[in-house]
Amino acid sequence: MADGFQATASTVTVREIAPGPITTLRLRLPTADDLARIGTLIGTPLTTVPNRASDGAVRVIWIGLDEWLILGDTAPHAALEAAARDAAAALSVGVGDGRCVFEVTGPGAADLINKASSLDLNRVLATPEQTAMTLFAQVNVVIDRPPGLDGYRLIFDISIRDYLHRWFRDAVVEFG
Repeated sequence: MADGFQATASTVTVREIAPGPITTLRLRLPTADDLARIGTLIGTPLTTVPNRASDGAVRVIWIGLDEWLILGDTAPHAALEAAARDAAAALSVGVGDGRCVFEVTGPGAADLINKASSLDLNRVLATPEQTAMTLFAQVNVVIDRPPGLDGYRLIFDISIRDYLHRWFRDAVVEFG
């Protein structure tokens, strides 16, 4: 759970936000009908393009050939599980309690993230539909650029939350 962590400099702000509902959805060899049925159920199409997100009632991030993160309130979890079970070898699991989410905003946001990642965010995440999975400060992260946010949202495993608090606190110092 977010504890109000925030680190601010003149050109960048990092703050932890409550992750909200996050569901991991895995569908092994989904058919077009499987994708359409689940997309209708959650109110957002499941993108099949690598490193892309789609928006509707929830935000859906492609994180693998057969895996998506669903951010936001979905259809009742039991209904999503039932629809996933109808697809061959499917799994739907709520993982929000196991994640921490940081927003990095301001004109220095891309520079701060580039400092700890091998990605060039100005190229890789040029639009809100683009996402990335990479290493950030030596740990796995999903980097998202939701519409309307002047920056990026980073989704991590909760087990490294304290490490990230320290890392961000130290990193913003050089941004004024």
